[in-house]
Amino acid sequence: MSHLDALVPPEPILFDELDEEERREILRHHQEQLRRIQQQQAKRCQKMARQNQDDSSESETDQLAKQLNDAAKLTPESIDTPQELVKLDPAEIGMSVGYKHLYSGKEDKRGRFQWQTTIPEDLGKPAEDAESEKFAIIVRNVKVYSDPKKVLSIHSIVIQSSLLKELLKEVLAGYPGVTVGLKRLEFSGRFEPLIHRWTELNAAIKKLKQADIVDADDKAADRLKHAELLHDLLAKEFQDTIDASTDLKGQGVMTYEHLWTLFQPGSFVFSKQQGQDRIFRLHSSKYGQDRNGNPVYWLTCQYVDYDGTRWGTNKLNVCIPAFDGTRPIINLPTLPLDFHGSKDEIKAKLMERGSKVEKFAGSHYRAYNGVGWRTNNMGQKEKYSVKGRIVIDTFGWNRFNPNLPIFVTPLHVKDNQTAAGLGGGAAATGEYGGEDEYDEGYDDDDGGMPLDGFFADEEDEESKRVTLADEQRMICTPLVRGYALKEKMWLNFFVNAVQDIDFSNRAFDSLVLPKNQKELILGFTATQQSYISKFDDVIEGKGRGIILLLCGPPGVGKTLTAESVAEEMKVPLYMMSAGDLGLDPRHVESKLQGILDMCTRWNAILLLDEADVFLEERSLHELERNKLVSIFLRVLEYYEGIMFLTTNRVQTFDAAFQSRIHISLEYHELDIKSRKTVWENFLKQHNIAQAAARERPLKAPASAAKAAITTNGAEQHSPTSPSAANGDGDDAAAAKEIKELHHNRTHPHKITARELDKLCQMSMNGRQIKNILKTAQLLASKRGDGLGYEHIQTVMEVTQHLHNTTQESERAKASFFH
Repeated sequence: MSHLDALVPPEPILFDELDEEERREILRHHQEQLRRIQQQQAKRCQKMARQNQDDSSESETDQLAKQLNDAAKLTPESIDTPQELVKLDPAEIGMSVGYKHLYSGKEDKRGRFQWQTTIPEDLGKPAEDAESEKFAIIVRNVKVYSDPKKVLSIHSIVIQSSLLKELLKEVLAGYPGVTVGLKRLEFSGRFEPLIHRWTELNAAIKKLKQADIVDADDKAADRLKHAELLHDLLAKEFQDTIDASTDLKGQGVMTYEHLWTLFQPGSFVFSKQQGQDRIFRLHSSKYGQDRNGNPVYWLTCQYVDYDGTRWGTNKLNVCIPAFDGTRPIINLPTLPLDFHGSKDEIKAKLMERGSKVEKFAGSHYRAYNGVGWRTNNMGQKEKYSVKGRIVIDTFGWNRFNPNLPIFVTPLHVKDNQTAAGLGGGAAATGEYGGEDEYDEGYDDDDGGMPLDGFFADEEDEESKRVTLADEQRMICTPLVRGYALKEKMWLNFFVNAVQDIDFSNRAFDSLVLPKNQKELILGFTATQQSYISKFDDVIEGKGRGIILLLCGPPGVGKTLTAESVAEEMKVPLYMMSAGDLGLDPRHVESKLQGILDMCTRWNAILLLDEADVFLEERSLHELERNKLVSIFLRVLEYYEGIMFLTTNRVQTFDAAFQSRIHISLEYHELDIKSRKTVWENFLKQHNIAQAAARERPLKAPASAAKAAITTNGAEQHSPTSPSAANGDGDDAAAAKEIKELHHNRTHPHKITARELDKLCQMSMNGRQIKNILKTAQLLASKRGDGLGYEHIQTVMEVTQHLHNTTQESERAKASFFH
């Protein structure tokens, strides 16, 4: 079939039935085909004319010229326009057995091309065929334009030798991303796997050379030849890089250009993150840019983390900024662990820290003294100084912070840890985040959403929890997630700042209440802890909680009762006030429900102080307040924990709360006996604090203004004051005076039993007694004496107007009602 025959369809259909645009498209297609035919004929004729110029006959030349002239005379009008196109029977479509090949034609600027039925004439034979398959290694080369020493460079190699694959299986064992058993084992780029394992490759070849060829198998000689072939190929291409890297490592320095030779995937690297020593397992690395466009070398590292139900791996992206010249490896922000000067000590310390993190899996009530942080809505870290009680609870973190969950890829016991996957979620861009974090990622980031959209059940997974190995503890995160009870927010905590709680043994004993009343409160709440899940209402989950109402005047121990019970039971105490919930009914319910759920989960005691703000009786006019009261009535019905309500205005409570309160205790004004107990408790506590202060070493003055200490009108000088600079004798005398002063200040109190009886006669509540004692103690310390009755009397005289005002109010009330 000639080229012109390709323009005519097998059978025509009516051309007149086509619209104007379709006709124009067919004519344009014919013109394009005609132009291509003319070009091909011209090229063929010119080529044949040059080849046969000397030996071809005159008739052949004339024939070629005639064909060229005929092709040049072709016009769209000279080609018969098809009047009909084939219309197949729908039953015949796709029923012919075979292939219909189409080939790409001319390509435009947008990458689009036309399909044609003829094979392009400029096709060559494939480079790799049966002939190339018999060689041990296929080497692909490319032209080099920027290196005056080279004209060709290796682009990639394909290892086909089964003997070489057996050798590389041992050399590249455990290297991430390399599967040696593939039929086509290909390496390209910088050949990182082979360069990183260059020492192992040389050792394997040396071992082959030392083996006795006679005693070895028949393929031993061929195996050595193939190994040397690969070695020579790599040495010829990368010898300069290998030598430079070896020299730099030997000197303990490195250049930015050769950083990639220093970091081998699967190895351990050391880095400091937010002041914490960290060891990671390197997953991969690459040259790139930070978000400001500065060149950096990115390292994607793996570490072990806990998501509340199970242990797994997560990733952290760290970078090394570009630098000029050489830099000591030990000074790099991230360096291989083998180059660390105290490698063994660091490993032991981090294993111990990882054991602490492992111990805190689950929910734990602890103390904390350090820095906590969280990520705000803008992705920035907010730091807080935390000193107080916390609840460590990663499962609760995920439940109550669904936008910032901790999600890990589970650890597989049988799998090699170097091949463990990387987690996503909040930690996918790094534990600590940072402006320089890149989000390209080598793994698909699922946004922290766990499998099937929900987190595993904590109770079911607790029995399946694996025990971490030493290496896993070494690369474990230093963070635990929990809730700061005083700050009332979820934060990340550093595990080394977590401490055991020193519970007070005197708290409940110091509570001034009738013995039977104290026994009822403690027994009631303690029994509820174990009984919480056994009793239920008609509706599941309804009415399981216990609500205690404590009402009475200020300063009689209502709040102290809840605090003492929590201290005695060694459970968290959540103190909720109006400021924690706000006054907007749209948000009060969700916040209140979250607080109640947290307290139920931790077996915590919830204290709603000054509860009359939310539980005040409803009226016909205050619709917003009615909404708040209705929310509390409904939510408290489903609370499953222990709640203390305190108020001094119980008469304002809504009647609907009476049926929801299990125990109501009324606190009366302190009588003489109760006040004496309060005085004795505070004075006993004062003596304990004084004894502890005497044992503590003296602290140097914080400023020059504090250097001069006045005692009874006489000026004493500290050893660091200017007047103490006259010599060693003066320093010793000043130090002796300060020691004597400190001794006098830390004496026990000097209040006698008769003086205590006088104090008990004064009508005061517990809070007033505490404040007077605290002020009197400061006055005694200023005078350099132990606490005495005269100090309390002085404070009472100064603050008498407060008590007089209170007494006048009481007398006014008495005159009205009596």
